Amino acid sequence: MNFLKLRYNFEEKQYNYMAYEEKPLVSVVTLNFDGIRFLKDLFDSLRRCTYPNLEVIMVDNCSQDESVNFVKQNYPEVKIVENSENLMYTGGNNEGLKHAKGKYICLVNNDVDVDPGFIDPIVNAFESNARIGAAQPKILAMQERDRLEYAGACGGYIDWFGYPFLRGRLFFTTEKDEGQYDKPAELFWGSGACLFLRKDTLNEVGHFDEDFVLHQEEIDLCWRIRLAGWSIVSIPQSQIWHHVGGTLDKDSPRKTYWNFRNNLFLLFKNLSLGNLLIRLPLRVPLDFLALGIELFKGHFANARAVARAYLWLMTHFTLLRDKRRITQKQRKVPDKGIFKCVYPGSVVFEYFLLGRRKFSDLLFLKPKLGQIKEMSFEHSIINDPPIREVVKNRH
Repeated sequence: MNFLKLRYNFEEKQYNYMAYEEKPLVSVVTLNFDGIRFLKDLFDSLRRCTYPNLEVIMVDNCSQDESVNFVKQNYPEVKIVENSENLMYTGGNNEGLKHAKGKYICLVNNDVDVDPGFIDPIVNAFESNARIGAAQPKILAMQERDRLEYAGACGGYIDWFGYPFLRGRLFFTTEKDEGQYDKPAELFWGSGACLFLRKDTLNEVGHFDEDFVLHQEEIDLCWRIRLAGWSIVSIPQSQIWHHVGGTLDKDSPRKTYWNFRNNLFLLFKNLSLGNLLIRLPLRVPLDFLALGIELFKGHFANARAVARAYLWLMTHFTLLRDKRRITQKQRKVPDKGIFKCVYPGSVVFEYFLLGRRKFSDLLFLKPKLGQIKEMSFEHSIINDPPIREVVKNRH
């Protein structure tokens, strides 16, 4: 059945009714705080999207610039949710999730430029497999458009100690995009720079944990998605470009604080008790080694940030305990099922001591490929209309 939908014609700069074959509604939600300098590129690129059934929502975190007026005047098709205060990344996005009506929701940073066809491959993957709960496109750097981007690349994993890394980025080194990760793959986590979510999955596992505030909150959400038995995938046939350090510089002491604080937070919350007791005594010395290295380099603000992160963890034990109880009570999958997407080695050791700079060069990657394995989506699932028969997931 064909439908009519009001769509913005970018070249003619006017709205036209266009016929389209019914497809699931996708809600694109972007969070903004004083980001007016990024909004034109984002919304212009979204206007070029070829996907026919789309709603765009901007959640404004009480900006002091003219972001809201700019969007109202220039992009009337965008629904605006105005928060009365800055709810940070987790709270702001949760407000957007409450307003999103789509079967699928795309959370995208405001400092992003999207490919016109970036939605279709991911919707097709969702529609082909009813157990995919989240998906990520290929994320490239805005400043170097042929290089995989620091915050997302081709999707995320964690190592045995819980340190996150990406398919295409280890610590400070990003790889040039040469098609080396162009096959869809199962992930441990997808990047919050652009993360597609199935609404039914969110209804089951909940939204972002607002006690994370910002940073690694998407890893926590993805971990809970996996604990509930859903899959998370990378679909590199979809791609976007992200402004590196557009919202927060990667070397910021503020970022250091949130990364150390929240990484231990998510381990304490999501690991089974046995695995937590094994890993924690080995993990903590590594963090204090990092603190010592920052002091040796004279990076005193970063060293203080690591110390502050541990101080917060020690003074919020009751909160951590309560969060853990809730998560462990809701889990449906044991750690054995989760760890197939956990790297069995240490990316810290391999990067800083062995000098390994590429995801594909990791020592234990090949023996683990049977578990961190690339997904064999058929060509038609990625590029053509969705297949009608639902392929059951292996969970």
